[in-house]
Amino acid sequence: MSFRILFRPTVLKVNIWTNLFAAGISYRSPRSEYLVPSSKQSRTVEDKAASRLARQQRRRERSREEILDAARKVLLKSGVAAMTLEAVASEAGISKTGLYYYFSSKDALVFELVFSTLEGHAQAVQSAVATAETGGEALGAIMRETVHAYAPKMDDFRLAFMFGQVAGSAGVQWSPDQFARIRPLNAMIFSGAAALIEKRQTGGGKIEPRLFAFLAYLSALGLLTMKGMVEAQGDPLIYSDERLIDGFTQLFAAVDRS
Repeated sequence: MSFRILFRPTVLKVNIWTNLFAAGISYRSPRSEYLVPSSKQSRTVEDKAASRLARQQRRRERSREEILDAARKVLLKSGVAAMTLEAVASEAGISKTGLYYYFSSKDALVFELVFSTLEGHAQAVQSAVATAETGGEALGAIMRETVHAYAPKMDDFRLAFMFGQVAGSAGVQWSPDQFARIRPLNAMIFSGAAALIEKRQTGGGKIEPRLFAFLAYLSALGLLTMKGMVEAQGDPLIYSDERLIDGFTQLFAAVDRS
C-alpha cells in the first residue's frame, strides 16, 4: 500500500482550508458560540447566580429564625440550665452540627435571642418618638410603646429584662463585643426624646434630657414588672395599662415647662 494514498485525505483537507481562508471565508465551529458567551448570555448567567444566592440567603435567614424560635421555646419551658444545644437542635428539627453553622455556642445563641427582642423594641420606640413634637410627647411615646409592646408578650419582657436576674449561676455572660452591639439600642430609645427636651429647655434644666428619657423608660419597665408579678398570682392591677400610662405622661409633661 502506498504511503501517498494514506496521507492524501489529510493533504486534501489542508488544501480545502487553505483555499477557504485565502478566499476570506472563516469557519466557526458549531460549538464556538458556547466558548465566548454574548453579553445577553452573560447577564442571564449573572441573574441566575444572583437569584440563587438570594434564595440561599432567605433559606439561611429562615433557618436562623426557626432556631431562635426553638431556643425561645426551650428556654421558657425548661429554663436556662436545661437549655442545651442538643435540646434546641431537637426542637428545631436539625442536627447539632447544623445548629453550629449558625451559632457557635449556647452563650451566642442566648445573646442573639435577647438581642433580637431588644432590637425590635428599640426600633419601635424610635419610630414612635419620631412622631412627637414636644419632649413630653416623646417621653409618653417611650412609655406607651414599651408597655404596648411587652404587655401582651410578658415572656419576651422577662427574657429581655429579667433573664440575667433569674438565671443565677447558669446565666451567660456577655462579651465586650456583644455589649458594643447592645449600647446603640439605648441611643435609639433615648436620643430622640432627649433632643426634643434639650431643644425646648429654657435656662438649662435641673435634670439632663437623656436622664428624663431614661426615667420614663424605667417607669414603663416598672409598670410591666408589677403587672407581671400580680397577674401571675391572679390578682391584676386595679388600674388599666392606659390609665397608668396617662398618669405617667402627665407627670413627665412638666419637662416642657422646665
